[in-house]
Parts: sequence; structure tokens; C-alpha cells
Amino acid sequence: MAWTFATFGAFWGTWAVAAIDVERRLRLSHGGLGLLLSASVAAGGVVAAATGGVTHRMGTTRSLAAALAVWGCCVLGVSLAPGTAVFSVLFVSAMVVAGTVDAAMNTVVGIGARGDPSTMVRFHALFNAGALTGAGVTGVLLATGSSWRLSWAAVAAASFLLAAVCRSAALPGSEPAPRLPLTQRAGTVGDSRPGRFGWGAVRALHLRTLAGVFLATALVEGGIDTWGVLYLRTHLAAGALLGAGAYVIGQSIAAGVRWSSARHVGRIGARAGIVVRATVAAAGLVVEATARAATLAGLGLIVAIGGIALCWPLVMAAASSAASFPASATDGGAAAAKAGPGGGRLAAVVGAFTAVGYMGWVAGPALVGWVADLDGLAVGLALLAGVAGTAAAVLVATTAVPRPR
Repeated sequence: MAWTFATFGAFWGTWAVAAIDVERRLRLSHGGLGLLLSASVAAGGVVAAATGGVTHRMGTTRSLAAALAVWGCCVLGVSLAPGTAVFSVLFVSAMVVAGTVDAAMNTVVGIGARGDPSTMVRFHALFNAGALTGAGVTGVLLATGSSWRLSWAAVAAASFLLAAVCRSAALPGSEPAPRLPLTQRAGTVGDSRPGRFGWGAVRALHLRTLAGVFLATALVEGGIDTWGVLYLRTHLAAGALLGAGAYVIGQSIAAGVRWSSARHVGRIGARAGIVVRATVAAAGLVVEATARAATLAGLGLIVAIGGIALCWPLVMAAASSAASFPASATDGGAAAAKAGPGGGRLAAVVGAFTAVGYMGWVAGPALVGWVADLDGLAVGLALLAGVAGTAAAVLVATTAVPRPR
């Protein structure tokens, strides 16, 4: 699972650096690139939401191994695609299947850790470690005149190997769910699919406000990863190595923050952690958007990446914890009956929140790209700062994060 998180991060790290090259390869505007990525990730989010029930029924071992194998085929196809049409189709397919990988691997950790935030944060730190490695390798490839597609081919090879290893591993939740009688398959306590795409479980556990905050922070994180380096490389004339270097340093900080904070997040609490990190990300984005020097803007990017780092794992940990121990976070366990049995409920909530996160990734690139075409990319980054600040304010004003005993 550690290598799965790292490989998944490596893919997004290569994308962060190669985005401008893909844009030029396909002859797209900022808005066009944002729409292509948005359509891809939107489909991936829908698939991720449906993955929870599938993972529960098939077992995590089979579902994750299948997702990794299919995803590897799509990524390898992207690295070899000769034309624009084929490239676009395979790119969309890779993002769609990536949603299943994301939901399945977070479900495994959620079941194994029972929503423990320190464990969730450590695994997401491995995602950052993979992202900085992928970004660094891609930056070096571009600086030496090689193709960014080589790094995508390496990710595909790693996914094939991981699929084979996962297929024979005894992962948490690897046993398929027993097939229920027809009378227990829809709308009952025994329902292994609590609500369409997991939203029934989210509502029953009173996690809708937390899901909204997650949407906002994921929007900011997706916008930073897609447009942060591109802004340095295009508007401030930073080279591929400088832009990739800023991203690598930022991901190093994110990994370090997640790993070093893992021991303390239980004491600090998810709510305070998200508020502080979203505020820091907003400040870093303001610096990047207003700075005229590439070095100072790169520093702002580093701060923004490090600031937003804890939001995703902390939200996922809070949601997993509420799904694992609903009676301690809701009214006397009544939500537990509505949301379904433990394993199916947790898988459904993880799938639904993964979909929410992907919707943020959809909105982030598209929103910033659209604003960039109208008023400039700096204004788009400033808008991301406003979204991060709003998410922090909502958490300060509400009790959206359950606090299990």
C-alpha cells in the first residue's frame, strides 16, 4: 500500500510539471487544458463514488489489483499515443480509472487504521514523496531535451508490478462481502450500498458540511498543482528546472509536514489542523499571485503547497472515523442503522468523499483556467486564495468535523 500511494503521487507529480508541455502538444489554451482535465477528473469522481460498493463486494485485494492493472494500461497508452485524438481519449480513460485506484487504496487504509488520523496522514505523506520524485524526474527529462512521456511509462510499469503484488496480498478488507438476501439489499440495515454512490451514508452521518469544506480545499489543491508551476514557467519566465524545483520543494515540505505532524494530529484535532493549513495556503497563493520575481513567487508556491498538505488526509481521516465509529459522532447510533454495516459504510463514505475530492480537482483547473483566459493567471491564483480562506472561515463558524470519543 505504501508503494501504491507513492506511485499514485508520482503520476500527479509528473502532470504538475508536464502540464504546459501537454498544453502545447495539444495546442490548447489555459481554459482548454482546464476543460480537458476537468472532464477527465469528473468522470473519475463519478467512478470513485461507485467504487465503494464494488470494493466492499469484491474485497479490497481483487478490486485494487484490477484497478491498478487497468490504470497501468491507460497510462502506458498515453505515453505511447501518437495523435491528439488518441491521446485525449486515453488521457480521459487514465483519469477515470485513477478514481477507482484512489478510492480503493484509501478504503484499504481506512479499514486497516479504523479512521486513525496519524496513519492516514503518514500514507498521504508517501503520496507527496512520490509526487516530488515524479516532478523532479520529469523536470530533469525536460531540461535535458527528453520527453515527459518517459516518466508516464515508468508509472505504468510500476502499476503493473503493484497489481501483481496486491493480487496475492492479504490486505485489510480483502474478504468479499457475503451476498445478502433480496430483502436486505436496499434501504435496510444490512444494505452494503448505503445510498446511491454513498451519499446516503454521508447524510446519515451528518458529514455534508465537511464534504463541502473538502470540496473547497481539494479545489485549491488541484488548482495549485495544475497551475502553480505553469504560472512560474509562463508568466515569470522560469525554466523547467526552476518550476519543477519549486514544486519538488513544496512537495518535500508537504511530505515532511504530514510525516512530522502524524504524531500530533490526534491531539490537535482535524478541525484546527484544516483551519490553520487552509489559511497558510491562502497566504502563499497571495504571495505567488502578487510577486514580480520568480524566486519570491516560487517561495509563495512552496508555502501554499505545504499549507494545503494536511487538509486532504485530515478530512479523509475524520470521515473514516465517523464511518467506523458512528455512535460516538452522531445521535446514539441511529445513523449507524441508516448508513449500513461497518465495512460497507466505510467503503461507501470513502468512495463518496473521494468523489467530492475529485470534483474539487474538476472545479480547480477549470475555474482557474477560465479566469486566466479572462483576467490573467495571477487573478486565478488569487481566487484560489479566497476559496481557501472561505473554507477556513466555514470551519471556524461551524462544527462540521465530528469528534469521536
